[in-house]
Amino acid sequence: MSENSELTIRVKRLAQDLGAKIVGVAKADSFKEAPEGQRPKDILKDAKSVVVLAIPLLKGAVRSAPSREYLLNYSVLNQELNTISTKVARFLESEGYEAVAIPASSPYNTKENRGDLSHRHAAVLAGIGCLGRNNLLITKDYGPRVRLTSIVTNAPLTGDPPIPENFCKECDLCVKNCPVNALETGLTDKKKCISHMKKVGKKLDTSELICGVCVKVCAIGK
Repeated sequence: MSENSELTIRVKRLAQDLGAKIVGVAKADSFKEAPEGQRPKDILKDAKSVVVLAIPLLKGAVRSAPSREYLLNYSVLNQELNTISTKVARFLESEGYEAVAIPASSPYNTKENRGDLSHRHAAVLAGIGCLGRNNLLITKDYGPRVRLTSIVTNAPLTGDPPIPENFCKECDLCVKNCPVNALETGLTDKKKCISHMKKVGKKLDTSELICGVCVKVCAIGK
């Protein structure tokens, strides 16, 4: 077993021991099609790998979406992922490498409505799942009902191959159930989606962006 493979196994085992249910690794060079400013090397100049972690949302919380219960579970899992990714990043640095843990929901560019790194696209490249009709990550076991985070590192980890099959059945349940028809063109209308989430958040007395309908109705992973 090569040194890189051994380190990769140790990283994955640590992340799983800390609570991550799915762990994948993407090679930094595989992000060439990502927009400028959203590539691993924009975050860490000599980045070689991106470790992606996933934790499933609670079924009961998802079933209630949009609700405060869904928001709370969403927020708690984000915090849990941030803690895990920071510990994994510290481990990588203890091994002599550099690492940057990218928070689950931030930093976020509100003008362009995008994060510094797309966790869902990173997850696809890391073999965790595929993109569905709702433009969310679809995993085999949990569908889109997961939260994600990523760690950019210059450690030369062994990458996982992307999944060749598409789990999305294209049943259009997400499209038909979207409250504001934000998915009808095949791409997410971010303005419609965000405007609706702000309204829902206001009704629930929170400044957070929240909906979750397309997550709830997806037939995969139920």
